[in-house]
Amino acid sequence: MKFSTIPALILLLFLPINAHATCIEATGSGFAIKGDEATDVAHGLTWKRCAVGMTWDTLTNTCLGDPRGFTLDEALAYAEREGGGWRVPKGPELETLYAETCEGPKIDTNAFPNITASDFGEGATFWSSTEAMPGMFYFFEVTNGYFDMHSKGYHLSVLLVKGNLLGPTTN
Repeated sequence: MKFSTIPALILLLFLPINAHATCIEATGSGFAIKGDEATDVAHGLTWKRCAVGMTWDTLTNTCLGDPRGFTLDEALAYAEREGGGWRVPKGPELETLYAETCEGPKIDTNAFPNITASDFGEGATFWSSTEAMPGMFYFFEVTNGYFDMHSKGYHLSVLLVKGNLLGPTTN
């Protein structure tokens, strides 16, 4: 059986058009936004809109300042000191933030303005508390929208979350 590359190449030309047609515009509509917090209406999680180290500016409705890079242990300790139920998100919770945007970061930038300020040279990366394998933990890179893993001594940004993706816990 002889394979012809011309029909295959023609088919490949159409794939990006179809993929692009499914992208969304970031509008913040999936979130109930109140000041520096955004509650995901579909999942019930409440997120800080700014990376740790940045502050919410009510005049400009954006995050200002410089995000901090944390080891995972530092991030977990910071979240614990923050109190009020804030914590480092689990991998599946960070995954709920992924948005197939048409252009730019793969997160809703209306809900999370200035999120790309967390790009320390390798994309805007955010810790999860989920262990991928012994000593390695998942992170979400929002600039291009992928998940990977790092050792917990690596310095990444942190978005804080509260609530429970799986609903309330019972004992």
